[in-house]
Amino acid sequence: MKKLILINPHPIDNVGEENVSVLNQMPVNLGYLKVLTPDNWEVDIIDETQELAVDEKGEDLCFDKTDVALVGITSVSYQANRAYQIATACRRNGIPVIMGGVHATSYPEEAAKYADSVIIREAVTIWEQVISDFEKNELKKTYDGGLTPMEMYKDIHSDRKFLKDKYKYRYSGIITTAGCPFSCEFCSVPQFQGRKYRERPVDDVLNELESIKGEYRGLILTDENFYGHSKKSNERVRDLFKKMVERGIYQNWFGFTSLNIYEDDETLDYMVKSGCVGVLIGIESINEEALKSMNKGVNLRITIDKYKEAVKNIRKHGLAVWGTMVFGNDTDTPDTFKEVVDFITDAKIDIMTCGILCPFINTPLQKRLESDGRLFRTNFPEDWIYYTSHHLTYILPKLSLQEFIDGMEYIYDNIYSTEVIRKRFREAKTELNNLN
Repeated sequence: MKKLILINPHPIDNVGEENVSVLNQMPVNLGYLKVLTPDNWEVDIIDETQELAVDEKGEDLCFDKTDVALVGITSVSYQANRAYQIATACRRNGIPVIMGGVHATSYPEEAAKYADSVIIREAVTIWEQVISDFEKNELKKTYDGGLTPMEMYKDIHSDRKFLKDKYKYRYSGIITTAGCPFSCEFCSVPQFQGRKYRERPVDDVLNELESIKGEYRGLILTDENFYGHSKKSNERVRDLFKKMVERGIYQNWFGFTSLNIYEDDETLDYMVKSGCVGVLIGIESINEEALKSMNKGVNLRITIDKYKEAVKNIRKHGLAVWGTMVFGNDTDTPDTFKEVVDFITDAKIDIMTCGILCPFINTPLQKRLESDGRLFRTNFPEDWIYYTSHHLTYILPKLSLQEFIDGMEYIYDNIYSTEVIRKRFREAKTELNNLN
């Protein structure tokens, strides 16, 4: 029997960093491709956050290549160089490689240097055709999967059982929507998933939730943003949570949403009753000019003055608020870092991710910085590893590099120190007890 191996790569210097159980969720996307592969194939999945597919030098395979006829590799940009290492090692051993994912979609010509075939956009729609072409020795250099119709997920569910049995994942994800109509300057979602907000029928989502009820410690709604696009979409997601309650599908879950959900008490109530423990919200900045530059329209409409009120109302319902804030905006000065720490402390945000603004490929932000000649990490593909929220990749107009480093150290010392975290959890526990 022919064997297919699907690989989720991870930069060698970071292997194991996602083993913290709260962060460790399965690569559901590869589970979908496993299900769509014909039965005459044996399919394995290697998640490099758990084990290596190729050794640290990118030379020797770490899996048995016996009967392996094909390898598929997905990646976002910071994984790209590792993906190319794996692909090169596989092809050196006579194994053809298909590459897909966000990075291959944005840079198909680059990916094609390391792969026999490249899939642009979403592979789910055309995977069966790709495998059929390979079996007939007619594999094309490029495929365009387009955007997956949400109705397709009614008939296929990711092979979570295989992934859970292999790696003992405690968390999984579920897709309920795709795409984003917003146009934030730094976001790459629209180019990969489209600007049209695509929604799965509520009953399909409920049926899938019922099929995995109790299997995981928690679920993550992998939607880029499940609330805040329009009145109609808000009504749909409210109906989803309401029916979860009515059908007894209680499941600890977590999701990503816009800040404007704070105004919708009914939806927040159903979220809690259905098992939601918290939400991740892109606060991004407390500077209006920075928000304008990001084109963060939702936050601008709420206004910065109401940020604390919004956080307070969400927490009042018993939900944890996981906020994100980005640094490296053109408006940032040496004073910005203390101002943000003061805001986070006063707003009582439960968990805070403070990252660095990243010019993800082919985003308006990346194009603007490139046009202005401000990018200094441009030795590709090697420098793709720096395209995360942990690295500065461009010149700042109002901060020297040392001032930026000092500012980020101030953030880490005052947001992530053990003493500060303990204090935050004590306060959260007290408030939760008061709610009960």
